[in-house]
Amino acid sequence: MRRYESVWVVNGDLADEEVKATIDKFSRILTANEGTLVGLEEWGRKKLAFKIKGSARGYYVLVDYAGTPATVKELERNYRIDDRIIRYLTSKKSDKVNLEALQAEIAAKAKAAAAAATPEVTAGAPVAAEPVVAVEETAAAAPAEEAASQGKEE
Repeated sequence: MRRYESVWVVNGDLADEEVKATIDKFSRILTANEGTLVGLEEWGRKKLAFKIKGSARGYYVLVDYAGTPATVKELERNYRIDDRIIRYLTSKKSDKVNLEALQAEIAAKAKAAAAAATPEVTAGAPVAAEPVVAVEETAAAAPAEEAASQGKEE
């Protein structure tokens, strides 16, 4: 098993539901062909440098996965067939994959995503009050500062 990274561009004129359906389709193809999905990043809609298949905008998706060369071949075959994909690029990150380390990386990413999704302050939790400055201290300090500054001016 090898480690790969694929970036593909979905036609930017499609509705969000259609883009999500495309991402789900390729995730299923990956896992159905002995691939292990490590990470999926949606970079969002961006303006293209030039029109590709009549589209001026594209929705970028990055997929990090482990699989066999046959997995990559099947994914790329489906990229070419699907009209919603306007560009793709697959690159090999490493020749050998340690499955235990890969599972640990997947678990760490899932844990980090779960931690980012939960807010730090929960509803109903007491909120710490801001420190209150004593008014008497500041009022007493003001005349002393004025007297010191008047003595310097003379």
